Amino acid sequence: MPTKQSQRTPTQPRDLNAPFFDLREVAWILGVSVDTVRRRIRAGLLPCSQAVEGGTITVSRADLDAYHEATRLVRLPARNVRRRPARAAA
Repeated sequence: MPTKQSQRTPTQPRDLNAPFFDLREVAWILGVSVDTVRRRIRAGLLPCSQAVEGGTITVSRADLDAYHEATRLVRLPARNVRRRPARAAA
């Protein structure tokens, strides 16, 4: 008898090039929980769509790519700060 996964369990998408993903697939792609994806949608950070009230929430590939670009961490360029030599111990 197959077991049913929780709706909060991230799942790997069948096709990573699909035009739309559900919340569980988005959570797997971003490496976060489904609840975190819901919070980011509620905060307006991640656009989504819903065909009918109470239906499946989907995120488009374009919106997911834009979110990733906006939130990726980039190393800041090094500042040209002149460092003083360390003092000799007395």
